[in-house]
Amino acid sequence: MDTILFISCIFGTKFKKVHLSPDKDNSFFFTNNPTIKEEVIKKNWRYIYVNMELTNDIIKSSLQSKYIKFLIFLKDYPQFDKYNKIVYFDHKENVSNKTIIEIKKLIQDNSNSSLIIRRTPSLKTKIQDEINAAMGQKRYRQNIEKTKMFVDHIIKIGEASQNVRICNTGLLIYINRENINELLNDVYNKCIEHTQPECQIYWALLSQKYKNLIKEIEWTYIKNIKRYIP
Repeated sequence: MDTILFISCIFGTKFKKVHLSPDKDNSFFFTNNPTIKEEVIKKNWRYIYVNMELTNDIIKSSLQSKYIKFLIFLKDYPQFDKYNKIVYFDHKENVSNKTIIEIKKLIQDNSNSSLIIRRTPSLKTKIQDEINAAMGQKRYRQNIEKTKMFVDHIIKIGEASQNVRICNTGLLIYINRENINELLNDVYNKCIEHTQPECQIYWALLSQKYKNLIKEIEWTYIKNIKRYIP
């Protein structure tokens, strides 16, 4: 199997701690906050500084993190071209060696897929379900009207359906990413355009036409992973 690149990130000033890296040689942590460099290295990550404005604005820093999540960074970091398979996870995901074993098995069993993604832990079967959930957080609620207008437009012109199982973008297992580069760019660009860090809404909407390339698994399918702030 090809070497797998494991990536995570923190942008902004809110978070100071990180989980232990899952793979000392191939785990890279991206951040625009140099004050956490020592913490990152201590946890066996390879530290990558990203030259973006450091701010305590939660919306701005959340949007900055999408640069890593949706692999936009690859065009600026050619040293990662050699990695065909990339596993992204939010810094709240505690990924262990046991997790890696499960992920490698998943990749092996789904080698023709472009991406593996988990469904949300709670049952959400409509985009409106995700919009309703987003209203509970100010950073998502602030620009939600732009998001809703876009969702309504895409559904109205028949390019997507309201009825779709919502997935969680906190763990993204990229296998053949070149097949979904357009999707990644589109989700990223809409987040930036609408100043909306709630990317799961856009993912639910825009990923529908790539359904045959994406393997969805249940939230509990990967057993050895826990989500909490370190």
